[in-house]
Amino acid sequence: MAVCLVEPGVRPLRRTPERSVLAVARGIVERGWLQHGWCTDNRPSRVARLLAGPPRPDEVEQACLVAALTVAAHRGGRLVNVERDAMPWIAHVWRCLPGAAGRRAPALRGPWGAAVIRDLTAWNDAPHRTRDDVVALLERAERLAPVG
Repeated sequence: MAVCLVEPGVRPLRRTPERSVLAVARGIVERGWLQHGWCTDNRPSRVARLLAGPPRPDEVEQACLVAALTVAAHRGGRLVNVERDAMPWIAHVWRCLPGAAGRRAPALRGPWGAAVIRDLTAWNDAPHRTRDDVVALLERAERLAPVG
């Protein structure tokens, strides 16, 4: 399965020898999964969170699917650039949703990228959804991730 991402400024989706973004996201969800919210972390105070910027994967206590992918893909620094860091992974997981066979790769910017995030958020927040469902989706995405 080849993934072609030709949009300027968006890094290609690649599985690396170290723990992949998908494996890190799966570890976050296995540790604590969240519905109807972004993430919670173990940093001591609101001031610490504001000064330090986004949490590292080991600081996240609970996260929704999209937050887990975003935290896992974040390259460091004070601001998260979702399009640059996480959208290739978010789009790949979106294509792995049940019933998504044959979906074309979505545009990663603008309204189409936001629609992909909304789809994954709605899937994560469905009343019958479980942590096991989210972990299984991330495992499927890991198996289908292109090697490169």
